[in-house]
Amino acid sequence: MYKPCLAPLVEASNGVIKHYDLDGWNFNSYSEIIRRNVIIPEVQDRSKINSSLLFVGNFTETDVKRADGFVAQLFSFMYSNLFFYQFGRVKTLIWMQSPGWHALVAPQGSEWRKKVTVVREAVCDARLIAKGRRMLHSRGNRRLSYFHYEEPEGIISIDGKHFHPAVIFHPIVI
Repeated sequence: MYKPCLAPLVEASNGVIKHYDLDGWNFNSYSEIIRRNVIIPEVQDRSKINSSLLFVGNFTETDVKRADGFVAQLFSFMYSNLFFYQFGRVKTLIWMQSPGWHALVAPQGSEWRKKVTVVREAVCDARLIAKGRRMLHSRGNRRLSYFHYEEPEGIISIDGKHFHPAVIFHPIVI
């Protein structure tokens, strides 16, 4: 799907950027990347962030349930020290659409809190690092007002007019 768009970037990078025909939604693809020695992560002490590995996931597609499920699975892997998390505490950058990210950072007492909120709090430190300006959403048959989240200093505000209409996203770092 993205190969035609990535081809010029891969070619211009002189081998720095590579495209592999693996399915990013299939966790076995990541094992295959390690098996092929595309990356060689080191097991590092859990007292600090692993310096040999960074996981970046773009979950801004239209199938929000699939993206939410993948992110929830990442939290399960963090808890169990599986997947890339067998190598220690791996910095994970997740780009998500709204309202999926709301549940991840929802404060206590918020109607946005879900099981995934509690699991996330138990397994990792998550911080919102950037968000779109629009935050008005509907849930079920009712329209919600703006999502209330007390933002720490330094949140990057991304104006949606700079992106294609299909790419309205709200990134988060975990």
